[in-house]
Amino acid sequence: MNEQRCPNGLQTVTPLASMWQRWAVAVGALVLVACGGQNGLTPPPPATQLTFTVQPSNTAAGAAITPAVQVTARDASGNTATGFTGMVTVAIGTNPGGGMLSGTTTVVAVSGVATFSTLSLNRLGTGFTLTASATGLTAATSGTFTITPGPLYVADGNNSITVYAAGASGNATPTARIAGSNTGLNAPIGIALDGAGNLYVANNGNNSITIYAPGASGNATPTATIAGNATGLSNPWGIALDGAGNLYVANAFNNSITVYAAGASGNATPTATIAGSNTGLSGPVGVALDGAGTIYVANNGNGNGSITVYAAGASGNATPTVTIAGGNTGLNPDGIAVDGTRTIYVPNIYPSITVYAAGASGNTTPTATIAGSNTGLSAPYAIALDGAGNLYVANNVNSSITVYPAGASGNTTPTATIAGTKTGLFAPYGIAF
Repeated sequence: MNEQRCPNGLQTVTPLASMWQRWAVAVGALVLVACGGQNGLTPPPPATQLTFTVQPSNTAAGAAITPAVQVTARDASGNTATGFTGMVTVAIGTNPGGGMLSGTTTVVAVSGVATFSTLSLNRLGTGFTLTASATGLTAATSGTFTITPGPLYVADGNNSITVYAAGASGNATPTARIAGSNTGLNAPIGIALDGAGNLYVANNGNNSITIYAPGASGNATPTATIAGNATGLSNPWGIALDGAGNLYVANAFNNSITVYAAGASGNATPTATIAGSNTGLSGPVGVALDGAGTIYVANNGNGNGSITVYAAGASGNATPTVTIAGGNTGLNPDGIAVDGTRTIYVPNIYPSITVYAAGASGNTTPTATIAGSNTGLSAPYAIALDGAGNLYVANNVNSSITVYPAGASGNTTPTATIAGTKTGLFAPYGIAF
């Protein structure tokens, strides 16, 4: 017998061996070396646990968490398990603001490291954490982080988008303004942002959705435009995005909700359309989603209007799971918003803001109504909530944004009002964070 030293010790060499052994040339003859492992090397230890190696940082609501969060698979000795290429999923752990995590939440690890570059949270709060999990490995919890207010975006009746700093009040000058012939803006009404900060605008005047890069300003060309006969867009009004970046559009003229895949552009066919006699849709002007993907629609038709609610993933001639309508509701809606507790907020043209408890149905009385001469409401067309639950309302007639604290009701005075010649506001129709 011949002997040859391997990295893992002295091994006995025989002329023949099993299929798992490798051929080697030694002492001028072909021999089989039983060294175990590829090329004679001991296999790396397996992954046993996850750790956050780049922690989530303090970030504005709706903005991508930067730098990108990283989760590393480690072996029992605490070393990076470079051979691990499994799926890693992150989720909200501690959730002080009732927020929803958006972006890609499951990725494949590369050499033991999973990188999450599009995560964002939509609610303010201090003490958020994330959890990371993978099959067969011990899960991990991140350090705490804070979500702060982001900028406010307003769609104006003069074919512009104005942007205001968090906490803006009075005759505030916009921090940015999108306007000009390159923008494609044409009677913009609905407005929404995704987790990466891309801006989506529903243009009522030319049946299109225009999309702008984060931080866009001036005579900015859209990065994408959804328009054409295949899109089903028809007098688009309200828009919303889910956590995966799918776009939902309320089409007021043809009584439909059309849904487009994340990244859709051009003459894109909807991935789903809610339409038909069973749906109860009638002049839909607003759409919102909760964290479970449930779809809430504000309908301006059918007399004084209604709120219809559809199961996540609904399509076709879907019957609502819930309908709010009737003389007790106070409805005459122009928009809708839903918070993390599934409470529904509706701006009504007459003017008022009506609030409905999670699960409300039928001819229900609002749990709160903001109305009266002190409120500053003037044909409120749209409503948005910041992460702390404050209400921001776009008032079309007096060209103002009024702000109300969480839980406001009655003839309440706004805590802030954005109005004046410097603001650039002109008959605002849409509002979003």
